[in-house]
Amino acid sequence: MDGIVFYDVKKEPFSIHGLMDVKGVGEFRRLPADVAANTSPEVFGAALDTTGARLRFKTNSTKMVLKAKINVAFMYHITPLMQRGFDVYLDYPYGSRYLGPTDFYDSKGEYIEKTFSLPKGGNEITVNFPLFGRVYELSIGLDEGADLEAHSPYKNEKPIVFYGSSITHGACASRPGKAYEAMISRKYNYDFVALGFSGAAKAEDAIVEYMAGLDMAAFVCDYDHNAPDVEYLKATHHKMYKKIREKNPTIPYFMITKPNYNYSYADTARRAVIMQSYVDAWNEGDRNVYFIDGSAFGNGIDISDYTIDTVHPTDDGFRRMADYIGDVIAKVMKL
Repeated sequence: MDGIVFYDVKKEPFSIHGLMDVKGVGEFRRLPADVAANTSPEVFGAALDTTGARLRFKTNSTKMVLKAKINVAFMYHITPLMQRGFDVYLDYPYGSRYLGPTDFYDSKGEYIEKTFSLPKGGNEITVNFPLFGRVYELSIGLDEGADLEAHSPYKNEKPIVFYGSSITHGACASRPGKAYEAMISRKYNYDFVALGFSGAAKAEDAIVEYMAGLDMAAFVCDYDHNAPDVEYLKATHHKMYKKIREKNPTIPYFMITKPNYNYSYADTARRAVIMQSYVDAWNEGDRNVYFIDGSAFGNGIDISDYTIDTVHPTDDGFRRMADYIGDVIAKVMKL
């Protein structure tokens, strides 16, 4: 492309957040391959989904060309853009402004290429990766001769780690920046890692051991939905808390109950398990553990207004989650 120079995003001054060390691993992934393989076949596949991943940099270029090669994924109840697209934000001291999405991916397995016009004078930019897609290659094109610098850092050196189901994975946001973790991140300028695994978050020993070893600012346990039944949840929920708390004795630990708004008798029993896990932690002397009631996110509104299928949130549902969960995190962490 005339007048445009392309850069490898795996090199400085670009920073990539929400994934393993791309420079060291060589591919865009959320979990080490051995950890994913020892967890479950489903997690092994989903570990390459780039949900929560962000690319950040600063430039005075008047154009930005995003060129990527990603997989083709088709799921009937989520948008092509959140499966196979990126979205872009301009970041300012007072907040972020949405610049736009990429076009969705075609079926040929070729590169996508999208050109954005940038405001003059210099911009700090965040590019959100696909939530349910796998990114194989990504480069950024800028005006020849334009400055390229590192983005201003997040407030926190260590990320908040979120663990949970397809909702934590991002289903069914319309585009990547509308997942609830991303909305919290933009509001408070906080880094995060989204370890959501659609249908496969079951607190297996391998992934719990891995998460316990992460260097993090806080842990958000959005684990409920994928436990097969109440007894399984009872056997694994507090066990996971104990393992993560053992290696992270001082971080805030947030426990969230099933955020599907349509509580049945079984859902109420699951909520009781998580409440008991919280009470047990408190009785064990933990004063930095917090309970967040997922049934409160709906606030009495018709379920059809904020879910796709009575379970997975729309953008409005994710906004409610982000506001509720974000406010609790902000108060605890004094953001």
